Amino acid sequence: MTVLIIGFTAVVLMMIVVVTDISKVFLVRRDLDATADGAVLAAANGLAAIYTQPNTKENAQLDPDEARRLTAEYLDSVDASNRFGGLDWSADVAGTTVTVTLSSTVELPFEPPGWQGAVDVEADASAIVPVR
Repeated sequence: MTVLIIGFTAVVLMMIVVVTDISKVFLVRRDLDATADGAVLAAANGLAAIYTQPNTKENAQLDPDEARRLTAEYLDSVDASNRFGGLDWSADVAGTTVTVTLSSTVELPFEPPGWQGAVDVEADASAIVPVR
């Protein structure tokens, strides 16, 4: 009976460790997704305000440097570098589409033997800026 109780306790503890680690990664990933969405919308709205050109039939050419500047301003305003460990980001422009990519390292609360102590997560968000 004692062996069964010890075995069952070990299985339950392992399940708690796995669920806790997965939950932490999921919550950070969800927050990273929301931050990427906010950053791309800030860049897209900022670019739309800058490049609105009345009486033009063609889409304007968006400035990638301006998209990066707007993205950086947004990330600074939400204090993203302190919220996410090892935050790395990029903002790219392709035609009238702005894409923001955020990546971060999540430190896991528990590190069972043989497991990694950290996981890299990434979030992408895109927005189309149809300015004329």
